[in-house]
Amino acid sequence: MDVGGKSEGVLPFRELSLAVDPKLLRVGDTLEVMVHRIDELDGTLFLSERRARALKTWEKVIEAHNRDEVIEATVTQVVKGGVLVDLGMRGFVPASQIRRQPVGNLDELVGQHLRLKVIDLDHKRHRVVLSQRLVLEEELQAKKQELLDTLEVGQIREGVVVRLADFGAFVDLGGIDGLIHNSELAYARIKHPSEVVKIGDVVQVEIMKFDPEAKKVSLSLKHALPDPWDQYADRLYETNRLKAQIVKVTPNYLLVEVIPGILAMVPKGEFDVSAQFVAGQEVEVTLLTINHATRRITASIQHVADVPPEEIEQYAAEEEIGIEPAAQTPTEPPAPQ
Repeated sequence: MDVGGKSEGVLPFRELSLAVDPKLLRVGDTLEVMVHRIDELDGTLFLSERRARALKTWEKVIEAHNRDEVIEATVTQVVKGGVLVDLGMRGFVPASQIRRQPVGNLDELVGQHLRLKVIDLDHKRHRVVLSQRLVLEEELQAKKQELLDTLEVGQIREGVVVRLADFGAFVDLGGIDGLIHNSELAYARIKHPSEVVKIGDVVQVEIMKFDPEAKKVSLSLKHALPDPWDQYADRLYETNRLKAQIVKVTPNYLLVEVIPGILAMVPKGEFDVSAQFVAGQEVEVTLLTINHATRRITASIQHVADVPPEEIEQYAAEEEIGIEPAAQTPTEPPAPQ
């Protein structure tokens, strides 16, 4: 090679980096090289392209580290504890720093491009340790914050069901998981969210409330569904007789589902207290009173006594009879970040 000196230099093939194929080199090609040895007898200059590239890369790595920039590199080899990448010099990525989740087969990564940040530098040995996991986590946090900045109560958002718990379903909104409590999954009462959704379902949900600092979002699925009160309005009139299912039994009243998602209260005096009623039992009821404003319904299974109106109101207030029965906020673990 002509390096502009009094004599030409020699570039052994072993001093070429992986980025240069010696079979493709032609007379007149230009390469960046450094003199790494001079023969003391005849003054021959021995050149190295890979060392020049590594030195230049090292400077770029230091600059990227100082600026907290992302570096792209290709996986070249699997070694103990991780993989090696070609930066123009060798870099090491520990297996725990490749993805946010554990990587099964590292061999599948050979030839793949990774987006990395420097997490450790050894200036004496010119060794660098990198992480793609750090890049992915930072991008996820940025995505979460961007999503939080656009969330508003009442919005309808699309999400994917990612986890089911006894008390509800968690939905990924695109970086943040929100919780649909069982009471917000359907108008009808359910025992487990699997009755309504399954993992992987794409759902339209309404934002009920959210805490930007805690990154907790409460969602509703039923608000995006047809309202049973409107859907079955023609069946909600006094004296109508309907088949109903008992959902709750107390000494003073029964709670029955007259239409999926619509509850009615049967107060003491409108059922035989000596009878053995159980949850899930089907009974025939007659609708006695319907308050469309409060969505409260009282019904009768078997009229056996007169109950004062104020006592009926007391029971109704306790249960908030209607399609949206009040429920105490359950104790539940925080949504995953």
